[in-house]
Amino acid sequence: MGGDGLFHIDEAGRLVAMRVAPYEAEEVLQDLLATHPDLLAGGQMTPGAPRRWLLVRREFGIPDRDGGSGRWSLDHLFVDQDGVPTLVEVKRSSDSRIRREVVGQMLDYAANGVRYWPSQDLRVHFEQTQREAGQDPQELISQLCGDEMVTVEEFFAKVAENLRTGRIRMVFVADVIPDDLRCIVEFLNEQMNPGEVLAVEVKQYLAEGYPGKTLVPVLYGRTAAASVKTATQRPDLREVRQNADDHVRALWDLLERWTQRQGVALQSAPSGIRVLSRSDLRVAQLYPSDRVLCFNLDPMRKRGHESLAASCLESLLPLTTKALTSAYPSLPARDAVARWDDVETILDRLVHV
Repeated sequence: MGGDGLFHIDEAGRLVAMRVAPYEAEEVLQDLLATHPDLLAGGQMTPGAPRRWLLVRREFGIPDRDGGSGRWSLDHLFVDQDGVPTLVEVKRSSDSRIRREVVGQMLDYAANGVRYWPSQDLRVHFEQTQREAGQDPQELISQLCGDEMVTVEEFFAKVAENLRTGRIRMVFVADVIPDDLRCIVEFLNEQMNPGEVLAVEVKQYLAEGYPGKTLVPVLYGRTAAASVKTATQRPDLREVRQNADDHVRALWDLLERWTQRQGVALQSAPSGIRVLSRSDLRVAQLYPSDRVLCFNLDPMRKRGHESLAASCLESLLPLTTKALTSAYPSLPARDAVARWDDVETILDRLVHV
């Protein structure tokens, strides 16, 4: 029997040629991705730091206005270990929409998802999805990040920041990626920043008379220019500090001096630095790339400190003209430096939590 260049050696030492076989239905490939997200070829995306994912939701609704219901339905929404939302749309090669229509469809999803997805909904859907699968959401987040101290709330605060800044990943998945889709993906991935656009071909191989199947994912879109962009997304923190604007560097210095006076830790993280309370709870994060100091008020509420969270939010609101969320208010670095005495007072209260 002729094969497609893929062979299997069985227990008897016989060479078995395997053939490419189409998926019985699009839903079969969708199910495989939901249960085995490694098929998204995370190791091919960033070989030095392979992407790993957790599923937020299948058939996730995307509104087209604030407070609106889902106008569209995305096949899968995943998050990787850096909190980057990964939008996945699945098509079989036999579907004529895979040529160009799916690209416009995905851009609609991304543009409206970034603008109108409530970050709180993402966390709720993630927890619901994992509990339905019999998994502990907190345990999965700790495993994904390789850090037991990262809470679900803190992780999805970073997801929200990535959405706000447009740091997302769009992935087209099919059994065969057509040449014209591949060209479009490569072009978009080189032009978009910080967003990424990629395609993953997942071929299914079967051998007559043998059980099981072999799946081979191949990534498209990671050109040389796009690879340089991806490689620079997580620079060394020393470089981040050195290259940050004046307000971020000034705020970094103020936070260091404040933690030294308080005798508490300032913890390094891939995305910035974290402010810890005396009991090692994360109460705030400085995100240099976003130029904000984010306060973790929602976890305070969940630990029974509702009045403290409410009073801290009330104190933060007059410090900036930026609209602040009640769960994770992010104060611009410029405003934090200008009103440092007020910020320091808020931190003084949180450090004792």
